[in-house]
Amino acid sequence: MFISRMSRGQGTEADGSSSPISCFPLLLFLMALTPLPSSAFLGRGTLLETQDDVFGIYCAEFDRGTRVWHHREITREAIRRAVVRYFKEVTPEEGTYNHRDGMTLEEAYAEYYGSSTSSKPFLDAVSTLVDAVAEADTGVLGTDPRYHFRSERFSESQQMLEGRWRRALRAANAGDYSGALHLLGLSLAAIQDFYSCTNWVELGNTDFNPDIGIPGKDIKNVASIKERTCKDCPEAADGIGSCHNNILQEILDSKKLTSGYNDDSYVNNRKVEKPKDVDKCSHGGPRDKSGRVGARGGINKDLPTACFSPHHYLHEQAAQQAVRASEYYINLMRGGVGDTTFSRLLGLHPTPALVIVVDTTESMDEELAVLTHSISRLVRQHDSATYPPAEYILVPFGDPSYGPVIRSLQPEDIYTALTKLTAAKGGDEAELSMSGLRLALHHSPPHSQVFLFTDASIKDPELFATVITLALSKSIKNREIPSEFVTTHIIMPVQYGGISGKISLKQDLLQPETNLTSGSTSRNTSSRIRRSSDRRKRQLQSFGKYSELAHRTGGQLIETTFMEVGETARILEAEQYPMAVLRRVSDVTSPQTVKMPVDSLVTVLEVSISGGAVSAVLLSPSGARFDLVADASSLSDDDYTVVVATHYHIQVRINMAQRRKDVGEWTLKFEPINVSSAVVYARTSLDIMPVFYTPDAASSQPSMQRVQGEPSPNMDTYLDIIMTGVDTAGLKHVQSVLLLDDSGQELVLDLPSNSPRRNTYLSLPSQRLPKGRFTVVVSGEDSTGVVFRREGGRVWETVKSSLTFSLGRDIWGPPGSVLTIPVSITNTDTSTATAKTYFITAYDALGSVVSVDHTRLQLGRNETTVVSVRLEINSQVSPHTTNSLLVTATSTQGDTSHTHAHVSVTSLLEDGVPPGCNLVSKSSCDGHLTQSTCSSLQWNAGIYIHDDIALSRIETVPASNPPSVMGMKSTTWNYQAQCCSPHLKVTVYDVSGNVGFCTIYNGDVTDDNGNVKLSKGAIAGITVGSVLGGILLIIIIVLVVIRLRRSKKEDITLRRAARRDDE
Repeated sequence: MFISRMSRGQGTEADGSSSPISCFPLLLFLMALTPLPSSAFLGRGTLLETQDDVFGIYCAEFDRGTRVWHHREITREAIRRAVVRYFKEVTPEEGTYNHRDGMTLEEAYAEYYGSSTSSKPFLDAVSTLVDAVAEADTGVLGTDPRYHFRSERFSESQQMLEGRWRRALRAANAGDYSGALHLLGLSLAAIQDFYSCTNWVELGNTDFNPDIGIPGKDIKNVASIKERTCKDCPEAADGIGSCHNNILQEILDSKKLTSGYNDDSYVNNRKVEKPKDVDKCSHGGPRDKSGRVGARGGINKDLPTACFSPHHYLHEQAAQQAVRASEYYINLMRGGVGDTTFSRLLGLHPTPALVIVVDTTESMDEELAVLTHSISRLVRQHDSATYPPAEYILVPFGDPSYGPVIRSLQPEDIYTALTKLTAAKGGDEAELSMSGLRLALHHSPPHSQVFLFTDASIKDPELFATVITLALSKSIKNREIPSEFVTTHIIMPVQYGGISGKISLKQDLLQPETNLTSGSTSRNTSSRIRRSSDRRKRQLQSFGKYSELAHRTGGQLIETTFMEVGETARILEAEQYPMAVLRRVSDVTSPQTVKMPVDSLVTVLEVSISGGAVSAVLLSPSGARFDLVADASSLSDDDYTVVVATHYHIQVRINMAQRRKDVGEWTLKFEPINVSSAVVYARTSLDIMPVFYTPDAASSQPSMQRVQGEPSPNMDTYLDIIMTGVDTAGLKHVQSVLLLDDSGQELVLDLPSNSPRRNTYLSLPSQRLPKGRFTVVVSGEDSTGVVFRREGGRVWETVKSSLTFSLGRDIWGPPGSVLTIPVSITNTDTSTATAKTYFITAYDALGSVVSVDHTRLQLGRNETTVVSVRLEINSQVSPHTTNSLLVTATSTQGDTSHTHAHVSVTSLLEDGVPPGCNLVSKSSCDGHLTQSTCSSLQWNAGIYIHDDIALSRIETVPASNPPSVMGMKSTTWNYQAQCCSPHLKVTVYDVSGNVGFCTIYNGDVTDDNGNVKLSKGAIAGITVGSVLGGILLIIIIVLVVIRLRRSKKEDITLRRAARRDDE
């Protein structure tokens, strides 16, 4: 979405032009009409186990054993193939990758990284990408035919894809992986829809179109607007029924492309009508009224049912081509960003990034020294680690400035930057901690470990809701506890797919506590060792905000005395990996006995007690006793590691791989000093990722849409329990799913089946959601019959409003532009007819000038209105920078809904010329093109590669070692290979994101009888074709058995395909 000056120019996404503000009232009028979004393949969740046909779109006689390809299944399969190719081509740091046909995403991941490694970051990235694909079907995006190759808008659809390709590539290269995945998802939606909405399959094409979405490529041979394309199909006159041979024969003979029209399509707020003076194809189906006039019927292949898709019998062929096209596009993205960035984009790297946000004002001189010393040790650890942190990020902040962002794959760069920081200025008590954290969170990849060190309270509390919004958008977790007379750390561990970290708050001037619980130690200001600095000691005036931040993001606040800050900082040096939450106990003041099951899938057990404990003992099932308060030197167990042991924080790890006799119920007994929290973590492949969805039943392409903020108790909601490790865990059953609120009350949800599955959708009618904040807990039995328990890392909050970006969450503009972005807000509180008041805020991640035309609104029950957010992109910001726009709505009752969008800073003049790739010279393989002679000769090719601006990367098939060309305008490359490999495909990328191709052919290798040697792919294709009938029969039998036994079934018809073609 390009919005320049005042409004959005929907028709010119690629070139960045815009339309005036006068279009905005039309948008409001259009939203009042609430058109039905329309696209092609449906997003997800049209067939659920307990409710079956959720949206009533399948024929009664539809065979539930038929495989249905939603966008979700197409995208997941494409990712699986692309990732398997990555695993085959990139040697793992440990062991080898042995691929087996039919491996699922998780099985392939476990084979590459090891069975004990959590696939949560990877599956979270996949889920984010899949939901972005489905998002293109809803709202204004769903009604715009250019997002789906509808209404014969081929050129405009291609232009939009070209522009988004460049933005996605730049976002990934800039490390904004969340933004890049969102943009990639929108593009994959259009690419996949090409095969359902158009007549590409009907033209007899058996493979995908490689030009779709590629910059510089045109879609040729398209039927003109005045050309007849379809004939009447009376069998589907009422929107239900099959249409055979309804595409005109002259269109088929001339191989001309066309696509279907839909009654509810709009471009730039103007309705797109199906031409009345010429017979054009409709999209078709019961929700498309255009299919009932003119040439009736339609050509869509969305579903394999005649009650929704007139060309339902071509659904499988269209889906298979969509899978291959998506795989090709993802691999092209991999080539453009390189393997290192690609692995982080998809969350493949098994260890998180390390992010440090540090206060550099005058009183922080000693903390800077401690941090520098810790990072110096990390430098030594980095080289010996199998998988060191994915990257290292440093963000300093002070008063009145914050930043810049220092980002590197090497810890030496962070160490060097830390040594150059000096503690200075900051004369008042509060500092810009939220500004520093906001900037860091935007640049932090999902699942990062974020550490914030400051001794000051919040000077910019207006950004507090924005920080929470950004944190939750990346699934950030916090652990916090109020502090006095101490240095405080807010720890945000990487649990449910998010960013984690620690915030260190050092308070020098302390207020005595007069009413401590029994057993606690009194503290007063005289016991504090004074700093050498002359700066006035600080009082933490807004400490409660840090505590709230930790609670909202499901974390923990760790305290430590000033004397122990160096010991506490050793948490930075502990090995980091995604960890599941087994049990959490928050803000307790009395002695606790905590029972927690530790199952056979746990390899490392971690116990963290923050706030301090008079005593703390951990008991294993075999009777082993660990005194957590005792000195580390007094513990002789080799399997027990003390990460941190201070007066206010205890963190230990136990290697369960060496203690298999202790699988079972453990007991933690501890007595808090004052207010304490305890969290039990586990390194394990088994974890949960709860995601909320709402059914978008009004769309002409109904599907489940992800809740971008918090769930509302007054809207029908589905909770999708994504379980990682299911494919390899061998679980016996899932026993319960419950929602646990802050008061400890449990709301037990009805399970459709106790069989473990990767996805389980649970229907939550409006009255079933808890009021206030809650977390999700899943329990069951592992393969040995031992109980497992997993908590969702984040804390959810039910809210009574919803926020959406009316024109989608893809926003862009050049430096110096002023963007006006409409945001819809709805009062979802149906419990009262009384109007509710909401306070609206909007900020970005980079500190730009952002304003809202209405900061206070009153809305009646179910009332929706639109506010305008005005974002000024600084003229000094470099093009190709990424940003985040965050909007919140807080009711007078205190609940806050939020949403966020990706912002791309583009160039005023975009380079649209692809790089060149020309063959200069080539030696011959003549006489050496048989299997017995091809290895005896090498052939050479001189290839001239050039670009008007600057080159970026070169990729080849087969893989070779092309020269590094970053920043160069031209180079001549001498390629060499044996004559056994006589073909070469070269893909060239420039810095603007354009792509150029060249293919070199040097004959075909034959056997000694002159028969052309087939490639592995051709042999595989022949083999697959020869046994296709048998495979189909096996699939049908397996599907029937699976359905009867109701075992491990995903949200469509089965947990995974019975067989998949090997790449």
